[in-house]
Amino acid sequence: MKKNVKRLVLATVLVVSNMVQSQESHEQIQPHQFYVRAGGGYVFQTGKTEFNNADPNGLTGIEQSTDVTVSSDGSSATVKSLNGTLGSGFKFNITGGYMFNPYVGGELGINYFDGDRTLIGRLNSPQMKSEENAYLGGVDIAPGIYLTPSFKKWNPYARIGAIVPVSGKLNIETKARQINGGGSGTDLVVNAKSEVTSKFSVGYFGALGMTYPISKNMVVFGEFELKNISIKSKSAEIISYQTTAETGGQSQLVPGQQLTDLSTYEKKFIFSDDYSQSTTTSPNQGEARMIPTQYVNSSGTGINVGVRYSF
Repeated sequence: MKKNVKRLVLATVLVVSNMVQSQESHEQIQPHQFYVRAGGGYVFQTGKTEFNNADPNGLTGIEQSTDVTVSSDGSSATVKSLNGTLGSGFKFNITGGYMFNPYVGGELGINYFDGDRTLIGRLNSPQMKSEENAYLGGVDIAPGIYLTPSFKKWNPYARIGAIVPVSGKLNIETKARQINGGGSGTDLVVNAKSEVTSKFSVGYFGALGMTYPISKNMVVFGEFELKNISIKSKSAEIISYQTTAETGGQSQLVPGQQLTDLSTYEKKFIFSDDYSQSTTTSPNQGEARMIPTQYVNSSGTGINVGVRYSF
């Protein structure tokens, strides 16, 4: 115990000493200054959870968040979990900030995210071959605090703050092939695309990085960033739906099974935490369907690089 205390005291003394010695660097960093930072990077999935149900009409036969393969004779099935997030992809940002003193600043960033296509469900059986993929795209704002010891050359820093999506949608692409669904030798193929809009949601981020000066007012930076956010869904709509019959390499549209043939109840959905519905009468096909609220997990961990210019 005494040795640990001595080590802690020694480490504290060294940190304080370094802070004192770095005081010279403050001559190059004005007590109050504006800055602009621009950069980009890539985010990897972290904080994985179950994917949402992307087929409320039950057209694909896919069980939520699973990859199922049925044997050719139908006697057994191999099931694989598809837990993950929709937070992986490329990120680009521009941020404006203001240093209140050499150590603390406030900033507001604008981020554009282009998410990877992610497999969220699949079924491979002798009768049906279906697949669902989803991806996010949009813009968020990120107010935060910037902390740094203001070293002269290699200068570490930390950023913490909130993430607030302001624009963008979740896209879901579905393809299902029903083997011999149109008779022997004729498969029925459905291709569909849906869009999900979100309600107001807030997440958080944290980043650790390092800057290095390349001129009096400009530095380059590299950082490791963690974001954690679940986006609450507001509504969803099937925006593309096409059914074709394929025979021997030839295909034709199937009458009565296109987007214009779907009722409002079949193609528009509203998410709600609390709603009631009749158990004795058929639903109104001219109204959007109410379904339980879903959250889209877009958490991730990534790296960013770029430049920062101070005024």
